[in-house]
Amino acid sequence: MSTKTSKYRQEKQKIRRKNEKLEEEEQEKELTETEKKFNKIYPYLQKDKDFRYLRKFTQSRLHKSGGVQLLSKQEAKRQRVYCWQLIKTIGKEILEGKELTSVSMPIGLFEPRSFLERLSDGFAFAPIYLERAYESTTPVERLKNVITFAVSCIHLSLTNSKPFNPILGETYQSSFSNGTNIFCEQTSHHPPASSYELIGPNNNYYYYGQQIWSASFRGNKIKCTQTGSNTLEFKDGTKIVWDNPIIYISGILMGDRITNFRGSIKFTDKKNNLEAQVIFDPSQLGFFKGLLFSRKLSTQSVAGTIYKLSESKNKNKKIISTLSGTWLDQISFDKKLYWDIDENIPERPMPIKNPLPSDSLFRKDRNALLKLKMKEAGELKVKLEQKQRYDRKLRAKSDNLKKNKKK
Repeated sequence: MSTKTSKYRQEKQKIRRKNEKLEEEEQEKELTETEKKFNKIYPYLQKDKDFRYLRKFTQSRLHKSGGVQLLSKQEAKRQRVYCWQLIKTIGKEILEGKELTSVSMPIGLFEPRSFLERLSDGFAFAPIYLERAYESTTPVERLKNVITFAVSCIHLSLTNSKPFNPILGETYQSSFSNGTNIFCEQTSHHPPASSYELIGPNNNYYYYGQQIWSASFRGNKIKCTQTGSNTLEFKDGTKIVWDNPIIYISGILMGDRITNFRGSIKFTDKKNNLEAQVIFDPSQLGFFKGLLFSRKLSTQSVAGTIYKLSESKNKNKKIISTLSGTWLDQISFDKKLYWDIDENIPERPMPIKNPLPSDSLFRKDRNALLKLKMKEAGELKVKLEQKQRYDRKLRAKSDNLKKNKKK
């Protein structure tokens, strides 16, 4: 990105943030004291006429050293009180790298939403890029739009606080204005696995997959991995599959709270003999960065390549396109811009009316937290966790009885 382009983008971002602040100040005049307090803790959620609070998409805060800084100093200070409480309680296990998805967290670290609701945030560019992928006239152009969708959506699922872990069998249904329907369900308790499917308008595409989360504490940092594949199918038989990068959140106990992505995403289109790799923070490549990149790249940078695979195993892959940009604001292929955060607006998926009784919107702990009833929300969360553990024991007992009968 040229210096001129960078300065122009910074000015646009300043203007947008100023307008957002003015809009928030105007809305705040009509809020109750409880709602004002709510907005200070959860500034990324907004009230809706039909549904209590939903995700509000705003420009992520770019940190001077790279990555996203989500928390204000006041909110970081508030959350650290709970983080230190947790360490005092089970500190040794956490510091030794204990799996955090099995740890009961203090209610003060949570947002009033389930993970299934947050998962849906990550599909917000589907009406733009998955529709463009469907309309693409060549396999390469289709793959470019799918890659753009996958990378541009990443920052949309980043928020200040932790969502509630979905209970087994919990569901969440939402949709986009173009007719795309989203279905999410928690299909495993341990390891925690969330399954999803998106059905495009007129069945133009079918997007499905499963996210299996794992998180561990590393000093002042948390490492999050997302295993499980994402699959996108089109009417002509094209099937594109890809995986997920690794998330690092630093500044948990001290310093600025910064989120970055590492690793890479591999895309495969077997029908058309295409493959692609997108590398997050290419500078992490160490010695090889000097050979591949002529200048120092920011930590939010991405670089990638699309290959045409040879039908002969003895021949090398042929490079047919290159990707550059960042996962925060823009993506280009061969210097042609595909995504610009200032031009392409994500669409918030809206919860459907009259969902299943198992829907996240009916969780009692979630709804208590919406009203900032912290103590009640914490007690309800613990009850749900205890019930899940009991159910898990019953399932394990039933499985053992079945195995013994077979013997």
